[in-house]
Amino acid sequence: MAISPVVSELLDIFEQKKSNLIEDNKYNVSRTISILAVLYEKARNAVEFRAEHLVRRASIERILKRRILLNGGSQTIAENLVIELLWAKYIDSSLIDDEKVKTIQEIVTKYLSIKQSSFSGRGSVHGISWDMVMGYASTEIEELLVSPKKREALNHFFYQVIRPKVIMPNEDERYINLQAYVAVERAFAQSDNATLGFHVLKIIQPEWLGGSAHENPELLATFLQNVKIIDGHLTDTRNEAIYRFVRKQTPPMLLLRDFLFEEGIHAKTLLDNEVEFEQKLSQICARRYQEIGAKVKRSVVRSFIYIFLTKMVFAFALEAPFDVFISKKIAYIPLAINMLFPPVLLYIVAGFINVPGGENTKRLIGRVRKIIYDFDGLKNETDVYVVKPPVRRPFLTAIFSIIYIVTFLLVFGLISFFLTRLHFNIASQIIFVFFITLVTFFAYRIRQGAKEYDIGDRQGFLGPFVDFLFLPILRVGHLLSREIARLNVLIFFFDFILEAPLKVIFEVFEEWIRFIRTKKEEIV
Repeated sequence: MAISPVVSELLDIFEQKKSNLIEDNKYNVSRTISILAVLYEKARNAVEFRAEHLVRRASIERILKRRILLNGGSQTIAENLVIELLWAKYIDSSLIDDEKVKTIQEIVTKYLSIKQSSFSGRGSVHGISWDMVMGYASTEIEELLVSPKKREALNHFFYQVIRPKVIMPNEDERYINLQAYVAVERAFAQSDNATLGFHVLKIIQPEWLGGSAHENPELLATFLQNVKIIDGHLTDTRNEAIYRFVRKQTPPMLLLRDFLFEEGIHAKTLLDNEVEFEQKLSQICARRYQEIGAKVKRSVVRSFIYIFLTKMVFAFALEAPFDVFISKKIAYIPLAINMLFPPVLLYIVAGFINVPGGENTKRLIGRVRKIIYDFDGLKNETDVYVVKPPVRRPFLTAIFSIIYIVTFLLVFGLISFFLTRLHFNIASQIIFVFFITLVTFFAYRIRQGAKEYDIGDRQGFLGPFVDFLFLPILRVGHLLSREIARLNVLIFFFDFILEAPLKVIFEVFEEWIRFIRTKKEEIV
């Protein structure tokens, strides 16, 4: 069966061999320092809930901000950044040479020129924050260190699958293209705004890449204008609906992604034999289903650690003083419930997560076959998504809003009623509601993550009613998680109090170990 040129182009990317790795370069670091740095990074990342594939970029941004704050326009920022990444094992020394470090320094200089020319002491200008610019810088540096070519090819391929299905009447074609691409990156690649924004920038302003852009004032001005435009697309409220549609289309693409990364240069050969191809897909599905349980357990542990480290300590700092100084007695039952209920609820939710079965595998394989062997026929499919302006029905909207508000009050009123019966004081009740909403929100995220290979959209008869009752709790949990994350005291402690002196100590020890090694070699 003939394969579409679009599919062949994707396969060609995965057939390319890796570039030669660098051996015996000077960017090797001490194993002792590396062990300490890895432990520090694990502790630091535990207080900021972030997807694993985004940790390296966020770490580059964090290190870059600190180095710029401490060293200004120093020409050693790139080398120090690379060494810190090597310490923490975010990259391997085989990826680094002097030429790459030089290019990273040029990139840093490019972004520093923006800081000097446009920000000059201000945190933001024309709605663009310096943090936003640093997000772009960290993504550019990460993609220089670790090639994104294969993942970009997958994103572009999925975009070509999705774009004909997204219809926005009376909208400019360029606008629709960008909104579809943003939805694909969010749903399939699960990119954060910094990564996604930079990828869009590469499309609309490719000349920005590299280190010489700072020599062109017009290019700098255009960059800021484009960042503003991109931010408008990322915050466009209509993209949420497109994202939900695209997300339902992702399971087959995730399976295809896993197949391509696993088989690499052998992928095209396997596609020539449809029976072997299907068997391979079935094996991958079986492994992914088995991994769901382990993934859920990891997510539960990470969620609980995050909640405990960033929220629980401060919550009990409120409850204990209230019991001692206001109530004049310690309420042991509320205290025990507030301590034990969050982890118990998370584990209960994990226990009710179902693993997809054989029928799901058949649907996944059938869809992957359609994408691979009949790509051109996808444009004739009828499952399109038409983005329509919201229908204004003021009367029904008012009725539903009243029902939602009543449900909101009823849910939290019942919680307060039962807690009062259990002799919870006001502080204990606030803490319980605090945790029940946060834990419910994290449990919801864990369930959604466990369904990434589930192509079905099954929901029981009572599903809509249960969703409606839990919606107020989820909404409050989402708001708390988003807003409190901005006030994370532990992140401030790690980034501004602990990290800078700790990394200085690491540098001193690194130089000492290097000195001892040199002296030892002189003796030999």
